[in-house]
Amino acid sequence: MAKQNSGFRQITFIIIGIVLAVIMLLNMSLLYLNHAAAFRTFTTTSVEMNYINNSNGLLQQINGELSLMIAGIGNTQAHMEKIFTLFPQLQEKMDAYENISGHNEFAARRFRHARAYINAYESKLSTYREQFNEVLKTNNVAQIEAFRSSLKNIFEQEISPLQTAAAEMMIASTSIASTTATKRTMESTRNMSLILAVLAAILAIGEIAVFLVARYTKRATEEINRKSAQFADASLKLVRSREKMEDIAVSNLLTGLKNRYALERDISERLATEQFHISVFDLDNFRSINDTYGYDFGDEYLAQIAERLKEEFEQFADVYNITGNEFCFVFKRTVSDTQVIRLVENIVNVMTAPYTILNLMVQLTVSGSTYHYLAGDCLNVNSLLVKMDNVLRNAKRAGGGQIFQVMSI
Repeated sequence: MAKQNSGFRQITFIIIGIVLAVIMLLNMSLLYLNHAAAFRTFTTTSVEMNYINNSNGLLQQINGELSLMIAGIGNTQAHMEKIFTLFPQLQEKMDAYENISGHNEFAARRFRHARAYINAYESKLSTYREQFNEVLKTNNVAQIEAFRSSLKNIFEQEISPLQTAAAEMMIASTSIASTTATKRTMESTRNMSLILAVLAAILAIGEIAVFLVARYTKRATEEINRKSAQFADASLKLVRSREKMEDIAVSNLLTGLKNRYALERDISERLATEQFHISVFDLDNFRSINDTYGYDFGDEYLAQIAERLKEEFEQFADVYNITGNEFCFVFKRTVSDTQVIRLVENIVNVMTAPYTILNLMVQLTVSGSTYHYLAGDCLNVNSLLVKMDNVLRNAKRAGGGQIFQVMSI
């Protein structure tokens, strides 16, 4: 009898073990399938968001180029050509997005609306591009300037609404896709919790197995939540970084003025065809300020000077902080030769004025060079600045506190 009971118990444990193994395998399979589905959702959503964000980024570049063109910054034709090199890239990204399977219908609908606005946007710009090219063929300066002047009204009445609508639809598509991914993740988590509850109820005697599965499930859930949190955070950072990226690339972080890269971007295409007034100023013996009072003191000194220069002269010239204590002014076309002379004197007065930094008054002289640049004088911005810096150094060697004129070749 004892042998029979022993054999029965052995068979029972074998059956229980097999049943437990089958149940565990079944539940583990369900867990794996649920996790795989969540991973596929995450992967699909990541690819989807990447194409949406790339499309939105290209749209922002187009808007930026158009804004510069409307503001009259740089060469109008160059901005127009740049815009029409970006549109094919944007269309390619939008095609790639629409080829993804498993879209959220609402997100895809918003994206299609955005694409419709973008197509209308491109069509409008194509029309004005053709008109502008026709005006350029006339070589009539008055007609060209009249067309450029009309761009602002055209932008506000016809193009800006399309810009705004396209951007809003892009943002809506991003928001819906992100919300859908979150909902799917939560649904996956709920399903996983249900599976665990069933497993715990059925495998009451298999505490070790339940513990191992629960630990696996916990890790899987934490990984999904972590990736979802990273994804949401990355999406937010991407939106913010795209807004700041261009400003940071062309701005001096200390003074807030445009830097040398911005100067090169703004005037490179003007060197061959335009004439303009440009001046460079440098504080004499500025190093003594840093050596005597420290770099924080010197930074505050430069920041105060930059603020004054921006306030008083931004309406007459584009102001750049091209190196630590060297400032550059590219005077606007509306400023006459006589005004430039007076403005240069005023700039020197502002830079040489006494400033109070940390309860200490400091005042330095300024050396500079000014140049009535003629079309074709220099091959590039670097050679232009080298020429001006050489004349500036001559002013410093002559004792400083002087402004020398650069002679055209």
